[in-house]
Amino acid sequence: MNANDLLIELRKFVLLKSGLRNIDPAHCKIISEYVYQETKNYVSETTIKRFFGFANTLHKFSLFTLNSLSQYVGYNDWDAFCKDKENQTSSAQSIWQDLKLKAHAITEVSLIAKKNNSGVPFNATANRSFFYPDFDYFLKNNYQFTTVSAQPGQGKSILLAHMVEYFFFSENAIYKNDIVLLVNSTSLNTIIQNSDTLKEWFLKEFKFRNLSELISFFKKNPEKREGRFVIIVDGIDEYLAKSNYFKIFIDFLYSIEENSFVKLIFGLRTDTWINIQPAIYGSASLTKAWYTGLFYDEETLSNVPSLNVDEILYTLSHLENKIINRADVSLPLLTQFKTPFWLQVYFKLKDENQQLELNNPLLCYELIHYFLEKRVFLAKKSTEKIFLLKKISDCISEGNKKLRVSKEKILSYINCYPDTYEELLHAGIIIEEKRLSTTIPTEIVRFISDNIYTYFLFIQITDKFEYKPDKPFFEYILKNFRHQSYQRDHILNWSIRFCINRNEIAALKNIFKLPFSNCEKNNAFDFICYVSKYELSKPNANFNKLSVDTDFIDIMTTGRTTGNLYKETIRTISKNVLNEDIQLLLHVIECNVNIIDVDKLALANSMQLLKRNYKRLNELFPINPYDLILYFHNNLINKPNESKSLEDKIIKLCQQIDQSKPKKNEEITSAEILSYRLVLMVLFSQKNYAECHRFIMAILHKYPNIFYVRYSVFSPFLLLKLGQTYVKLNYFKKAQRIIHFVDKIISSDYTYYTNFVLASFNVFKANFYNATHHYEQALLETNTGLNITKKNNFKMYEITLLLSKIDTLKHTEESEEVSNVIKELLNFLTVYKISMPDYANLSSYEFEHTFKILKSYRRHQNL
Repeated sequence: MNANDLLIELRKFVLLKSGLRNIDPAHCKIISEYVYQETKNYVSETTIKRFFGFANTLHKFSLFTLNSLSQYVGYNDWDAFCKDKENQTSSAQSIWQDLKLKAHAITEVSLIAKKNNSGVPFNATANRSFFYPDFDYFLKNNYQFTTVSAQPGQGKSILLAHMVEYFFFSENAIYKNDIVLLVNSTSLNTIIQNSDTLKEWFLKEFKFRNLSELISFFKKNPEKREGRFVIIVDGIDEYLAKSNYFKIFIDFLYSIEENSFVKLIFGLRTDTWINIQPAIYGSASLTKAWYTGLFYDEETLSNVPSLNVDEILYTLSHLENKIINRADVSLPLLTQFKTPFWLQVYFKLKDENQQLELNNPLLCYELIHYFLEKRVFLAKKSTEKIFLLKKISDCISEGNKKLRVSKEKILSYINCYPDTYEELLHAGIIIEEKRLSTTIPTEIVRFISDNIYTYFLFIQITDKFEYKPDKPFFEYILKNFRHQSYQRDHILNWSIRFCINRNEIAALKNIFKLPFSNCEKNNAFDFICYVSKYELSKPNANFNKLSVDTDFIDIMTTGRTTGNLYKETIRTISKNVLNEDIQLLLHVIECNVNIIDVDKLALANSMQLLKRNYKRLNELFPINPYDLILYFHNNLINKPNESKSLEDKIIKLCQQIDQSKPKKNEEITSAEILSYRLVLMVLFSQKNYAECHRFIMAILHKYPNIFYVRYSVFSPFLLLKLGQTYVKLNYFKKAQRIIHFVDKIISSDYTYYTNFVLASFNVFKANFYNATHHYEQALLETNTGLNITKKNNFKMYEITLLLSKIDTLKHTEESEEVSNVIKELLNFLTVYKISMPDYANLSSYEFEHTFKILKSYRRHQNL
């Protein structure tokens, strides 16, 4: 028995003595303690880990370690253990079985190393069984070798480990008689450290001078062969980058005699495979012996496809210890996880930070930053690496399919830092490929991921503007990146993350004020919510409990007014703010959301803090918002309102506004917007349309250009309230002009509006067409609005539109549908356990009687 065989035997005996069938790194500390108790010799936990292959072995094990472990299993020393095992070795063992035993010992160590090097627990990795029929076909047919080639991070090494277990090593393996020899970088390191050549090592281990001699022997003695000899070589790309090892490898391929029982599998990166291919294509025999496989892509030189959704969810479910469904993972993240490497990064990040959820789009950016921080920013030669990556990103242009640059264009930079460039290639941040579509095949360089390339583009922008994300910064993004492009979306998100990280919240207002598209503004608002919640959860963040100020409130006030993400963000921030004035503003926003959500319990909870700070609210707001919110709360619980005092306060406020000097749009405060919004909702609910009109006109007097604001949803809110008022006052021509005006501004792509604004617009148009007896158009607008409210969970407007639909159907020939819509409405109220408040009824005056009957019936049901 050679040294490897004896070590594998000693491992088995140590496991048996320790009462373990299998071992994981956590057991090594226990074994260390057992050895000390038994022998009084201390063998460290780290040494035990190296002994079982859980850590890299940079040198041979000391005699002290081997003696101690031998004594632990009942021998006097290592020499006694070796002699005993040698005596037990059967001299009658066949040559094939002898080879199998030696190969098994090497493969077992290599397999442990592969499992330990897996970025996620091996049992959580998808087994990728799509490749099994392909591999089986290769084994059974007349091919000499095949490759598992992929870009870095595509999971080729894990795929090979699964195949070794499935075909040769597991309890139910289908080819147990075959010899499998798995050689990886760890195996080669051991050979090189022992100063052996590959030939010397092969002779010492297998008693044949080389593989050709082994093949010749079994050709002459076929009766001694009991299966196939399968050699799998993986993780040697770094060696093949050196000319001397590359030559040895090519000579090795050429030296193999044609046979049917030796099978070679090479796990290679695509950039390594590029260099090997010419040598293979130059030989007819090698070309014939090479099995490309069903999944081989001629363009990418890879035969390892990206992970599919089921494989991603399998791994995530194991990592999260619960079933993860497609709906639980954001679409951008699902796309990112198609490259297995990002699952490894997620596993490490998750171990350090439990705050980020899989459905949070921010996670994509945190993964990229975490990866680059470890591999570039905090790595050795970080300055050189950053310099090279910036230069590469600067030179990249968009090709037919990929973002890439000719290597020739960046050769001067590479020649300045050749070792650094090689490190970036080995780290899998950039890759080299051959461009074959040109007259002369040329080498190209690209980032492994477009997301990483975009990040370095963003870094270039921050450098250009000296880390000041002000108006010119965002104007540059607007001008230099194409509208609706993947890059612009990501650059904007990196910018949002950058601003909130640095607590430069005011800078974010530029996204809404500049002519970015409405879709970009809505996505940006959502991303601000995601990032702000996350930053607030981090210790030592710049955006923290102390630093949340009116700039953040301004964005939350001029942005969307409802939605689960918005509601959750407001609630989270309000619970984690130390400034009481800011907290009060957030609670008023939260109450506004609860009113729209028809959520009386949440509204009551939010009102408690406001009530305790009633006096301060008087100082912060032009009218005390608690009085306005109390009106809606009473409405929700069917309690009569003492409306006279509230009316007086509103009239007084209206007069104050009307007497103000005209101001610029930028001067309107969040406190004003929140107050005006609540006042107009109260007046409309009270059906005091004349006062509602007067109030809007007063606002227009104070802010003459308020209707021309395109960066805040308050402007369309005012317009639509004015339009609704005109309908109620029978000013139909004026109402129609509002419809045309809102249609016009919404068609302008840079106007900022939300789905809630669109639903409000549908309500307004439905009421207008009902009032002007255009019932078919009213029904059309109602159904369009209901589609929006159902998708976005706008409960107040869903009630409003269902009531409007009942009103419309009563005037059409489809009056028999009325009962169906009434059932739909009552069912909706039952499912969500909510009331039907007065403020949700925006239908015509004639509909009041019907509404009272429906409300009375609903209240009777609740009793």
